[in-house]
Amino acid sequence: MVADVFGATSTTEDVLSGVNLHGKRILVTGVSAGLGVETARSLAAHGAQVVGAARDLAKAEGATAQVRKDATANGGSFDLVALDLSNLKSVRNCADKLLKKGEPFDVVIANAGVMATPFSHTTDGFEMQFGTNHLGHFVLANRIASLIRSGGRLINLSSAGHRYSNVDLQDPNFEHTPYEPFVAYGRSKTPLPSISGTVDAAYVLRPCIRG
Repeated sequence: MVADVFGATSTTEDVLSGVNLHGKRILVTGVSAGLGVETARSLAAHGAQVVGAARDLAKAEGATAQVRKDATANGGSFDLVALDLSNLKSVRNCADKLLKKGEPFDVVIANAGVMATPFSHTTDGFEMQFGTNHLGHFVLANRIASLIRSGGRLINLSSAGHRYSNVDLQDPNFEHTPYEPFVAYGRSKTPLPSISGTVDAAYVLRPCIRG
């Protein structure tokens, strides 16, 4: 069982020990700080061709200097693409650029997100956490679904924070409910599995639809 091997103290090197990712192409969102940077670094260090997505490319360039070094030293590669998940126009632009390039992905890791932020709205008028963490990734994943190879994986980085709240589809933007940052965070994390379910269903249905 994986639970018997890896735990809270496991490192990325523990997880990827002995794994050769040469020839694998992987998209990681949120590579300007934190888990996204280390995820990109560890994958590239094992030979993967990593595409990192970030809202602030200048910040991401600085944060991923080691990613590039480890990629070069181990036969991997690393490129950046602009993506602001709180702006659906940016999400669609990012997806369209990837589609135009036409290079498939073996893995897509939806890592980016915000947590317990003060009340605000996305460019499109959604509550910031729900709009960024869920809706932004939902649009991105569905728009680039055709780029995910058969047998590929879509990984949505969830959180124990989903326990704070279920999704409230009657008031997703806190128009009638007092805003609580961690309740909003929970609402944004609870529905993440639906992204994978929707994309998986689209793969099953696509041949029928096109036929």
